[in-house]
Amino acid sequence: MIALAVSHVVQCPYCIEAYTRDGLQKGIEKSEMMEAVHVGAAIRSGASLVHGVQMMNVYDKLSM
Repeated sequence: MIALAVSHVVQCPYCIEAYTRDGLQKGIEKSEMMEAVHVGAAIRSGASLVHGVQMMNVYDKLSM
């Protein structure tokens, strides 16, 4: 499940296919896989927000 989430965060289509196939073989439900994807997306978007704060700090510093 962790590998499936990470494969979405790094956007590797081959990994997504491999870990989806592996999850199906292990009996993981579709909703469980989607939950893992949502967790990865939340973590990734959190990092984007932090970078937005960095941009605002640089803007403030340079616009003085």
